[in-house]
Amino acid sequence: MFRIFKSFYLILVCSFLLVNPKTITAQSSDLEPVVLIPGIMGSWSMDVLFKNKSVVDGWKFPPTDQTWDNMIDALEKAGYEKDKTLFIAFYDWRQHNTNSVVDYLMPTIDKAVVNSPTGKVDIVAHSMGGLIARSYIQGSRYRDDVDQLVMLGTPNYGSGDVYTLWEGGIVPNNWPGKEKIGIGSYLWYMTTATQQTADNYDTIHTFIPSIKELLPTYNYLEDSEGNIKNTEDLVDARNSFLNNLNIPSFTGKKIFDRIKGITIVAGKGEATVGNVPVVERGAPETKLWADGLPNPLPPERNVAEGDNRVLLSSAFIDEFDLIPPAPVQNFLQKFFAKLLPTVYAQTELGDFLVKLQVDSKHGDLPTTAIDKVFGALSLSEPTIAYVPPAEPDNITSFWFASPVEVEVTDPLGRIITKDLNSIPDAEYTGESDPNGVKMIIIPNGLDGEYKIKLKGTGDGSYHMAATRFTDLEDKIVTVEKEVKIGEIIEYKVNIGIDTSSEIIISEPTITEPDSENPPIEKSAIELIKELMSDLNKNFENGKIKNKGIYQSLMNDLKIAEKALEESLITRPIGEKLPKLHELKVKIAEKLAVKKLNDFISKIEDQSSKNKMEIEAATAMTEKARDVIEYIL
Repeated sequence: MFRIFKSFYLILVCSFLLVNPKTITAQSSDLEPVVLIPGIMGSWSMDVLFKNKSVVDGWKFPPTDQTWDNMIDALEKAGYEKDKTLFIAFYDWRQHNTNSVVDYLMPTIDKAVVNSPTGKVDIVAHSMGGLIARSYIQGSRYRDDVDQLVMLGTPNYGSGDVYTLWEGGIVPNNWPGKEKIGIGSYLWYMTTATQQTADNYDTIHTFIPSIKELLPTYNYLEDSEGNIKNTEDLVDARNSFLNNLNIPSFTGKKIFDRIKGITIVAGKGEATVGNVPVVERGAPETKLWADGLPNPLPPERNVAEGDNRVLLSSAFIDEFDLIPPAPVQNFLQKFFAKLLPTVYAQTELGDFLVKLQVDSKHGDLPTTAIDKVFGALSLSEPTIAYVPPAEPDNITSFWFASPVEVEVTDPLGRIITKDLNSIPDAEYTGESDPNGVKMIIIPNGLDGEYKIKLKGTGDGSYHMAATRFTDLEDKIVTVEKEVKIGEIIEYKVNIGIDTSSEIIISEPTITEPDSENPPIEKSAIELIKELMSDLNKNFENGKIKNKGIYQSLMNDLKIAEKALEESLITRPIGEKLPKLHELKVKIAEKLAVKKLNDFISKIEDQSSKNKMEIEAATAMTEKARDVIEYIL
């Protein structure tokens, strides 16, 4: 009897392993890697966005963005490890989705499959990230390296929410503050700070073509007589990207031949833009609203079945859009097809495509769908009940496009600069170029008086913007002035005096640079000491991940510092044998330059391996090159 029971138990265990292998491997080192793809504006690199530098690495989540924190925490508790079995495919959300496939998604998958026991990865994508994933899987560049695709709130048939942005250059009010900060700062920089474009419409159409790839392919514009316009007849708002993606013959091959399965999780219960009533734009010479001016503007969120950004009907892919058209059949083939109808759409495809609903806002789906994602990946359910991060009531921010150092003091006297921060949850972010664009972002900023202190780091003009974003209203006030190196310029900015978004900027108080006692130029040794301080801070803040590399870099700097100090010491040899002393100085300087070049090479190597944050690496290498230039 015991033998029979033992045999039965072994059969059950083997069956469990065969049916659900990931449930076991989730606790081992054999996990199939997961690649997360954020939605639009879910990736951040100021060097790329504001200077158009070609940088694949160095991207991160936007300042104050906690959208993915809970999902990442749950996956790590399930055994996943960042940069080994858990990867984030950041991307330049401005560009065409097909470009993001080649420039960002495919390189991320290349890193992930190195540690994959199956040679494949699972993809969990939010919003527009799902369109990038589909574009890859359905496209000609697909390399048979994706197992499961999980889409969270992906607008597979578009979103009426972006119509005002594409045709009118108006950011929708229902977007979260962190997204409005991202696109708002970029539009401000392009149209106001640098005047590269005339207005938001031109910026979006010229530099953010991805917006058009989110427009609906379903009929949604309603004219003044109540007739629904056919999207195929629209002038400016036709979405050829999604139309092509949803043509069953797009690849000439069934998607379910390429991956194991698709799980779609859609949010519901939130008012979402459905039909958009429009009227004629009036002035025909304007470039805005070619397909109709929304009335009211912004459009009402008039459908309950959505996540406040994407309708349920848009998130859920029609099964027949995954199947190429059947080939033309002759008489006998048609006869047998009717006699023995195919059932794979109900069986194979039914198992392949899973559609799930949760009560959720669009931005909360990476949290509210955690259990659904774990189910799709055959992982044990998390033991923690995760709660979506709370959206702030407002986001107060200050933007600077200028050759200035920045200090902001809030109404309670708390200060934030690039080097220190005493304002809870506030963030400073900026380009690697110290004279480039920089931003200070304060969630739930207090009403009252903010003090802005600017110090000129060069001669020229600067732009400053004080902003506040709420669910009801966005306010951006800009000033443009001239600055000289060493000059101190101070402003008082009152926010929230009459309404929560009211902003009043005072006239500046200017302190001229001290011409009798100009700033003393720093020596090479002082610059190296600053570099040592930067290195220490970056290691303490986790921007340098390897202690051995940190120690090696510090050793290079100490040798360079000692060599320069030796070259400055006045010795008797300098008086008696000046040529010999000059030779020793040159040897010391040559050694210092060599160690600084070693320092730069090690940083570039670590940065290329994602073992050091790109912003920290770039800042330190630039300072090291400045020291070398100073010596030479």
